[in-house]
Amino acid sequence: MPVCKQCHSRIDKFNKDRCPICGVEHPFDEGVSSDTIEITTNINVENVDVNFHPKKKSTLLALFITLGIFGVPFFYIYKKKVGLIYALINVLLLGGLIALLILLTSLNHALVIFLTIFVFVFINFLVGLYFYCKPNLKDGHGVFLV
Repeated sequence: MPVCKQCHSRIDKFNKDRCPICGVEHPFDEGVSSDTIEITTNINVENVDVNFHPKKKSTLLALFITLGIFGVPFFYIYKKKVGLIYALINVLLLGGLIALLILLTSLNHALVIFLTIFVFVFINFLVGLYFYCKPNLKDGHGVFLV
C-alpha cells in the first residue's frame, strides 16, 4: 500500500486524490500509483522441483565404508573429478602396497590382500567419519548435506 509523501501514512486506493490524514492533494510521489500489484502472476512455479531430496551424510558415510576405495562417495555428492582422483590414488596405493608386502614378507598372499584391504577400508571409514562430522558440508551443486 502506498504512503503519503508528506505525513507518511498509508493511503488506500480510494483516497488517491487527497490524503485523509494531512489533507495534501495528490499525496503520492511521482511514479507511485495506488493500484495494487498482483504478485502471484510474477512467480513462475512451473520449474520448481517438488521431488528434491538433499543428500544425506549417513549415506555418504556408508558409501565411504563399503565403496570408498573406488571413489563412489564423491560421485554421490556430484564431485566427479575428486572421485576419479580419489579412486585412482586408492587403487594404485592398494595394488602397490599388496605387491610390496608380497615381495617383502613370507605371509600367505590371501592374508596380505585381506589385511591390506582391511586397512584401506578402515582408512576410508576415518575419511567418511571426517565428512560425516564436518559442519556445513555441501555437494557439487552447492546444496548442504543433511
